[in-house]
Amino acid sequence: MTLAALAEGVGARDLFVLQSVDAGRLVNLDGFGRGAGWAGNLTVDPEAEPWLSGARPGVVHRHASGVPERILGPYWATAAAAIQVGEAIVVLGGEGLSGQDDGALIVVAREAAAAVAEVPVAKRLADELEVSQAALSIATLRPASLRDAAVEIATRSAEALSCEFGAVLLLGPPIEVFMAREGWRPTAAEDEVIAALLPIARALQDDLIVEQDLSCSAFPYHPLSFEDGLVARATVPLSPDGTAGMLVVAHAASTPRGFTTLCQRVLVTIARAADVVLSSAMEGTVATRS
Repeated sequence: MTLAALAEGVGARDLFVLQSVDAGRLVNLDGFGRGAGWAGNLTVDPEAEPWLSGARPGVVHRHASGVPERILGPYWATAAAAIQVGEAIVVLGGEGLSGQDDGALIVVAREAAAAVAEVPVAKRLADELEVSQAALSIATLRPASLRDAAVEIATRSAEALSCEFGAVLLLGPPIEVFMAREGWRPTAAEDEVIAALLPIARALQDDLIVEQDLSCSAFPYHPLSFEDGLVARATVPLSPDGTAGMLVVAHAASTPRGFTTLCQRVLVTIARAADVVLSSAMEGTVATRS
């Protein structure tokens, strides 16, 4: 039986087969729904995941809530079930699980774990292509101005990562923020958006910051907070030392999810390409002014 048939048979929208690859690390090898889309790109430490750590052999560990909540890593759902099968943990997600018998879920978990041995080769190749295409979409930009460059980078980054919000913060001087043309917009002035982003910029340095659940963010500032309608956020510097500014993308509550390792790779690759485009645009702006 296929993984799709196994998942659909118990009303699951998503299925993940998380295999232990070394001490303290589980990798999603394959699955159904987001489990298939995130094959090879979901790595978690079970001890760092409060809900997932409750999975046991032969026992269905359930989660149910009236609203989507983070289950593990970047995965959000209103209902989920986890069953340990040998060195693997099978996670099922979706509202349809609530009426399913524990025995049926255990059978599905065992069959799913037995059916998966490695990440499909075609999926690995598709992931590499996605990273290359995202970089190319930025590297080939020929903007007429710095503003055009920043807005286009924010827009294409949000599109590449299926995010509802994207923005480029340039530290200048002057400090400016440029938001994506489409998608979720904060109900606030640009100065307020800048004020919310600056604490992240100060903490960013030379690495990306990924917040899979903004309800427990270290930067809970209006108008870009969980209470404002965002659920997850990823931020990356636009220069090696972070002094030029940063690129930020976020998922909204309308489609709650976080950022897989592939998402993070795409974002870092885009930022590297964007640094070159923005530097060129800045030089053009300076030349025009002089």
